[in-house]
Amino acid sequence: MLFSIIVPIYNVDRYLKKCIESVIAQDYSDFEVILIDDFSTDKSLEIARSYEQFPKVRLITKEYNSGLSDTRNIGLTEAKGDYVLFLDSDDYIEEGCLSIISKLISINNKPDILYFGYFEEYENVAQEMKKFGYVSKPNLLYTSKEFLMSELKQRNLYAAACFGIYRRDLIINNKLYFKKGIFHEDELWTPQIVFNANTIFASDYSYYHYLRRTNSITKKEDKTKNALDIIQICYELDHIFKNVDTRILKKYIDNHIAKIYMKGISEGKLDGKKYRKYVNRFYPLKKAFFLKDRLKALVFAINLKLYYYLNDLGL
Repeated sequence: MLFSIIVPIYNVDRYLKKCIESVIAQDYSDFEVILIDDFSTDKSLEIARSYEQFPKVRLITKEYNSGLSDTRNIGLTEAKGDYVLFLDSDDYIEEGCLSIISKLISINNKPDILYFGYFEEYENVAQEMKKFGYVSKPNLLYTSKEFLMSELKQRNLYAAACFGIYRRDLIINNKLYFKKGIFHEDELWTPQIVFNANTIFASDYSYYHYLRRTNSITKKEDKTKNALDIIQICYELDHIFKNVDTRILKKYIDNHIAKIYMKGISEGKLDGKKYRKYVNRFYPLKKAFFLKDRLKALVFAINLKLYYYLNDLGL
């Protein structure tokens, strides 16, 4: 079996049918779709059960809600395909995409990771934008180090796991599961999966339709936990990559960590006295490498509120 499509489900009854239909309507047969319901309280489970009649569909139900990371990990342990595709249950995939992707896998010598473009859509807006998470030159096969150097040199390493397809044995053999109980789990997972890969293909093909929902978790006002989780993620990445033996790559990785540290704390607005024990204002300044990020880190160290203001302006 070539593909295992993992679909975590939690309270998405408005979107779930479109998501599942986009998979089972594919003109390609060598796949399975694993639906994992994370103890939904709406009609999501009822909708998912209506697809159990399809031989390629497996439904797993959980007895309590434990979050996206745990749900994806269950899918990974159950998956049988050579490649894993993560599909959020409010999103959907392009008609005929699995046939195209299977050919790309074959002609590029079965790379460990394939990255693609995606279509960004907004609820109640009849418009979509084609975007790419990566910034490297497309339609090339990279080594892990080449891809990391290319992306990080351009101050980029897009974290969303859904915009890539991954060899299952790369994940399982390296025990690259998603950390449970945190937000922004992809920020921790993506650098590790890229670093552990042998080859990565960057395609200019787009198949994933990403819906920005008006009531999604990214729209919530209180992002304190988001910021605290980002701090934890940065320290973990720091530890994971502390022994990188290529000096310039280590500087690029450090700069990436500084960027997400500043961005996470800014979005969480951790400037109150009760958060002082969590926020190290000088941490990014020690790690930032590129001039633009060093200047940001300097402002971050001197005046957090000024940094938040400038960040909100997009500077």
